[in-house]
Amino acid sequence: MKLAFAMYDLGFGGGNRAIIEVANRLHDRGYDVNIVSLSRNKFWPNVKVPVINVKVPVIPAPIRMAVKLYRLLKYFSLKGIESYGDIIALATRLGIRVDIISPLAEAIMGLDPDVAIATWYLTAFSVWMSSVNTPLFFMQDFKEYVEETEGINGLKRFEAALKLPFSFLTNSTFTKDLVLSYNKNAKVTIVGVGVDLSIFHPRRGDRLVVSQGKPIVMAIIRRLKYKGSDIALRALNLINKEQPIHAVLVGEGSALDKYLKEVKPEFTYTKFTYVDDETLAKLYSSSDVFIFTSYREGFGLPPLEAMASGTAVVTTDCGGNRDYAIDGYNSFVVPPGDPVAVTKAVLHILRDSKLRERLIEGGLETAKKWTWDKVVDKFEKVLKSES
Repeated sequence: MKLAFAMYDLGFGGGNRAIIEVANRLHDRGYDVNIVSLSRNKFWPNVKVPVINVKVPVIPAPIRMAVKLYRLLKYFSLKGIESYGDIIALATRLGIRVDIISPLAEAIMGLDPDVAIATWYLTAFSVWMSSVNTPLFFMQDFKEYVEETEGINGLKRFEAALKLPFSFLTNSTFTKDLVLSYNKNAKVTIVGVGVDLSIFHPRRGDRLVVSQGKPIVMAIIRRLKYKGSDIALRALNLINKEQPIHAVLVGEGSALDKYLKEVKPEFTYTKFTYVDDETLAKLYSSSDVFIFTSYREGFGLPPLEAMASGTAVVTTDCGGNRDYAIDGYNSFVVPPGDPVAVTKAVLHILRDSKLRERLIEGGLETAKKWTWDKVVDKFEKVLKSES
């Protein structure tokens, strides 16, 4: 069976990780898999399948000027934007439409796949226009992400894409319910997201951080507001007032610098930027508690990775993680936007070693149920039933 995954780009992010993991494993199972991408930026390592880069349209001069002016007005928050995909996202925020749908549709038709799989709302339109025999939509996203990155114009197009007559695969119950809220008769299968247990597992003898005897609390800092990075840093300050800690902060360099200027850290910390999975797994295992403070997520993979690594977890109730995060069993689940609640949960764990061990054990048991092979099993079942 010939498959084509239609992608916006191959930039680093949880959604793209899921697509690449599924594509690689379907390839390993004997499927003829290709990825068709609109952008060349930031390739994931170890992609096993061919990647076809679509010849993108030239961006007209008025659009380039509008984007440059917008970047100038928003310089300090947008100075890192460089890629074609980033420019298209900015153009969308400005209400300027660049036709990237037709070139991608033509590339899909050129492959003549048995099944084409949309992976983002713009690629959904391309897959639908390609008239492929079996169109599917692997839907992992949510309104808050689209609106923050592409504005109200992008949100309107996202909502329109959810109304297309696809068979949908989603990463969580939360995203399934979102699809059904716009398309009540849609066929939707939850395939979930996985964690690689060969990488993410307890590594107690392989700690990367020296904390001078202080407990280590880890957080991932991202630039987008819905990630709640400021909440994480405020919570770390509050925790440190009650119990001196050392923080492990992982994320984009510019985002780390931005939030550390906004929320002055009162704790000692070590920064790590753009780490690979092996290093990330070691950092989880080096930490006593991992905190996750997003307001909204389609799934929310980091807490599950931390559980698999044998680390106690405090997470916000951010939507997608409701499928695996169970308060008091494998984590403490707190309301989004509440640094005090995060603080109380972390202090409870640090002060009660037996509780911490129970949460770790629950997390390890939970992680065993969420592997990439199980995700691909569900994905493959849909492929066979739909084609």
